[in-house]
Amino acid sequence: MTSPDLAQALAKLKEASPYSVPLVIFGHMHKELASGNGLRKMIVVGNDNITYLNGAIVPRVRPSSLTAESEGTSRAFTIAEISNGRVEKIAETWISVIGDETRLEEEHILFGSPSRGSLHASLL
Repeated sequence: MTSPDLAQALAKLKEASPYSVPLVIFGHMHKELASGNGLRKMIVVGNDNITYLNGAIVPRVRPSSLTAESEGTSRAFTIAEISNGRVEKIAETWISVIGDETRLEEEHILFGSPSRGSLHASLL
């Protein structure tokens, strides 16, 4: 999953920096693979314990399911929670926007660390 450029950058960070890299976020591709052979992986935990997150959600904006009127939209966000240098939770979140009002419409937990009682590294 790692490109040679990214692998080199991460290796240099490990050598020269006191900081760890718990999460690499990028955005590429639609959920369905171009070959038609299923869905792409959104999350991979590498041998280096780095979590790689493909945060692309297509479409990012869709009509809201909370209203029959065409004025509202739902907007996608990928949210990652990190605590003490560890990825605790990753969620695909849909926020409903109707006029000046916003509210959580959907949240799909993609990943939760074992310390939180669950581990979901799923395909969307």
